[in-house]
Amino acid sequence: MAVWNYGDPAGRPVMAFHGVPSCGAGFEWADEPARQRGLRLIAPDRPGVGWSSPAPGWRVGDYPTMVEALADTLGLDSYSVLGYSGGGPYAVACHARSTSRVQAVAICAGIGQIGDGWAKGDEFEKTDAQMLDLAVRRPRRARMTMAIAARAAKLSPKGAMKALLQQMSATDRDVFGTLGPPRKAMRLFTEAFSVGAAGVVADYAALAQPWGFGLAPNHIPLSVWHGADDPSVPLAHSQILAMRLGAPLTVWSGEGHFGLVTHIGDVLDWIASQPT
Repeated sequence: MAVWNYGDPAGRPVMAFHGVPSCGAGFEWADEPARQRGLRLIAPDRPGVGWSSPAPGWRVGDYPTMVEALADTLGLDSYSVLGYSGGGPYAVACHARSTSRVQAVAICAGIGQIGDGWAKGDEFEKTDAQMLDLAVRRPRRARMTMAIAARAAKLSPKGAMKALLQQMSATDRDVFGTLGPPRKAMRLFTEAFSVGAAGVVADYAALAQPWGFGLAPNHIPLSVWHGADDPSVPLAHSQILAMRLGAPLTVWSGEGHFGLVTHIGDVLDWIASQPT
């Protein structure tokens, strides 16, 4: 499992789960806010993504076991979890199948469960909706599509960033513009394809199907955040999740899908405030 590290190396551990199509490099902007709060962000790439080894046929519900194995390898006695966007369901899985090591779980702009009436694939932004469908029905075509997009972004990050910004809301364009020059900003996407497109497509496929576990409140502190004007993941997904798990929901007024970038301090403060 490939891992990206940010924040304070000696700080309180937080497993940060990336979106899709993305990888652990997508949390580089959180490095300084985490360092200021004495938090160590550990951002693993999911199976087949980035430099992580593949795990064919895996489901969202399989991820907590992988995270526990990573915690064993890193010698962690405890950790919290932060799941963003496509990483949200994997954070929910860690909450549902929690061990004594999981201290708190934060879900930001997390997508809902597709296939149980909670969420539908066509509710997402156009590209994600297409990939969620192709990853299950036509995975070979999905891999080709993703591979072409990744290659184009590596060859011309400026052109790729321009095309990406055109698909965003005005609010998200402003936030994404703070992530640095094109080559740096696009790393969250290009680094995900370090060993090919199969892992990213497998990630989409896992998210396009039922997660493989039940939802119920438990003793692990959980909080949910979502931008009120998110054009990529409907706010209703977080509203349903918060209702089912009896968790508090914070709605960021005027924020889009990248609201976490703007409000990362609030989320990290909440994590840091939870008892160890």
